[in-house]
Amino acid sequence: MIKRIALSAFALLISFVPAHAEGEGTAVGVNPDALSRRGSAERVLVVGADVSVGDRIVTGPSGNVQLLFDDQTRLVVGPRSTLEIETYLLNGSGADKFAINALAGTFRFISGHSPKSAYSINTPTASIAVRGTMFDLSVASNYTVTMLYQGALSVCRGPNCVQLTKRCDIGEVNGNDTALLGWSAPSHTSLARLFPLANIQSAFEREFRIAGAQACLAPPDSEAKQFISDNLGKEDQVCAYPFANC
Repeated sequence: MIKRIALSAFALLISFVPAHAEGEGTAVGVNPDALSRRGSAERVLVVGADVSVGDRIVTGPSGNVQLLFDDQTRLVVGPRSTLEIETYLLNGSGADKFAINALAGTFRFISGHSPKSAYSINTPTASIAVRGTMFDLSVASNYTVTMLYQGALSVCRGPNCVQLTKRCDIGEVNGNDTALLGWSAPSHTSLARLFPLANIQSAFEREFRIAGAQACLAPPDSEAKQFISDNLGKEDQVCAYPFANC
């Protein structure tokens, strides 16, 4: 009798467990050809799908995903890219720790309400400490390149670090070498081709766009500098002339 009662109570408890617990983030924008993988399980991502710690987001040639997390951090996973959510420990409106592994491809990061010390991003060749910021990231097996739009970043290969503090700064990790390239550096323009998200962000949801981002891809001129100066901090502004596709 006691055993039957215990089993009944257990069954009643199970019936109240939700079939799918809510995740730490939500896909608010999805272009086709995007998956979430966890172990051997795989699901196609759609708008409104939850993403959680341990999920690996994978996109194909035409795919991209815009992720909004509970602390209002925003991530874009670009085409042909792979990202893993390693740690997300929410405390109130912010996270005590938010770590992601950007394994390959192109990404956009816009920090939310969490303290600066909570964020960390790892790639196969670099570790990135976020200082409250917006930036794009390009990752391959042998290099990591970042483009800063606002805030500051520390990009390191072991003990060798560079500090990005100015808009349009590029941080490069290539092999064991690290380099900081300002907008006027000769090699800045050639590396700018590694940041395609700035050219396709008109297709993103408004809060994932960064006004003037496309201007950082070209050599500086007076018009571009003025546009960036006028729009600094207005990341939610829809891009306008002369950078209509930014």
